[in-house]
Amino acid sequence: MTAASDRRQRGSIIGIGQTELSRDSGRSELRLAIEAIQAALADAGLSTADIDGLVRFQKDTTEEAHLVAALGLPNVRYHSQVGYGGSASCGVVGNAVAAVVSGQASTVVCYRSLNGRSGTRFGQGSHYIDTESAWSGVARSDITVGSPLTGPYGLLAPAHQFALWIRRYGHEHGFDDDELSRALGAVAVTQRRYAQTNPKAMMRDRPLTLDDYLAAPTLVDPLRLYDFCLETDGAVALVVSRADRARDQVDVPVDVLAAQQHLSPHSEPIHLYKRELASFAPPAVADALYTQAGLGPADIDVAEIYDASTVMVPLALEDFGLCPRGEAVEFLTAEEHGPTGRLPTNTNGGLLSEGYVNGLNTVTEAARQLRGTAANQVVGARHALLTAAGASSLILGAPE
Repeated sequence: MTAASDRRQRGSIIGIGQTELSRDSGRSELRLAIEAIQAALADAGLSTADIDGLVRFQKDTTEEAHLVAALGLPNVRYHSQVGYGGSASCGVVGNAVAAVVSGQASTVVCYRSLNGRSGTRFGQGSHYIDTESAWSGVARSDITVGSPLTGPYGLLAPAHQFALWIRRYGHEHGFDDDELSRALGAVAVTQRRYAQTNPKAMMRDRPLTLDDYLAAPTLVDPLRLYDFCLETDGAVALVVSRADRARDQVDVPVDVLAAQQHLSPHSEPIHLYKRELASFAPPAVADALYTQAGLGPADIDVAEIYDASTVMVPLALEDFGLCPRGEAVEFLTAEEHGPTGRLPTNTNGGLLSEGYVNGLNTVTEAARQLRGTAANQVVGARHALLTAAGASSLILGAPE
């Protein structure tokens, strides 16, 4: 396969846009989506007339038809949705690439917009209960984590599930609570350190030490306050085109070298019943991603991992061969994920400290790293791995 034909089989991210991230945006989710999309188009040097495809998170309240009307899009010939919340954060890009490579569209916008603090707060248990009266409620079987079999016993919100994952991880690898806490604390503290130099981060100017982390209240044993992502208002958008066309459109396109999605029995929406509770995906998922990219774990320069909780970082590092099984605790405690470590990870502060836009801001950060424009730039970064708990994953490459 020639280089030119190879580029025709790949997509590129040619524009990125992001609103400010806040606790109260003061505007609708539709308005936020429009702002992020307009910023992404401006970044790509395009106009709304160039958009002929849309891909959204299934959970997004801003439907494609809303944007077609609000932006006056004349020729949307492709649109799709990716389910399961944050699991879609890499999947929307993969769907966009499939559209442009197959010829169903030429310029596709992916977006996520939410008022996740001033509006619906997905992290609170009350979101998962229908109140029957002043003294009783019913766990909602359609969205309760783990299904109605566990909801009535108090396993309601994602935080409860995260605690079970790290307990299982500690049991399998022989780590006590102190060792787990120091590793997870290293995730929270290092990502907060990244946020201090990221002008977009909600937690900028709010430093965090390990002592602060350890002194914070326990919310779901053994997890503390700083083990959980921020509830955030904001929006992110990306523009995707075919790689060979991208070079004619913008100076610094970011190539999508590989894109994968994964479902297995009991893996969604948040796994509880599958056998490997301390792992997101089987080895075949990582193998397929690396094979598609023609790379291996040693080729990855920066990782952007969906971190609704600190717990997700060690599990993903191991699932994708970025450190051996059972060694993520040592890797994190030694700050190998930090600015001077072996693998800088979540370099914008992540969902823990930049903000939570269902994980799509991990993609904008990876794009900045590979463009060479990130606030916490990894010198010489050529390849970035992104994963949303193995449910969707990407490997992005810097322009050749």
